[in-house]
Formats: sequence, structure tokens, C-alpha cells
Amino acid sequence: MEQNIAFERCIDFLTRMIEKYGDELLDEIQGMEEIEAEQKEAG
Repeated sequence: MEQNIAFERCIDFLTRMIEKYGDELLDEIQGMEEIEAEQKEAG
């Protein structure tokens, strides 16, 4: 029972963080991928 409560709290926290920072993080990841692609093209 205690593990279930702790798990639910963890999921709630992760959900809030994804809602708060998800778009920003995805933008950052996309930017990093674009930089890597440009570096590969440049050789």
C-alpha cells in the first residue's frame, strides 16, 4: 500500500514536470539535433 502511494506521488510529480517543461525540453532537443546534422554536413 505504501509503495503504491509513493508511486502515485512520483507519477504526479513527473506529470507536472512534463506539463511545465515538456515543450521547452523538446525544443532544446530539436535544436541539438539540428546542430548535429549541420556538423555532419560540414564534415
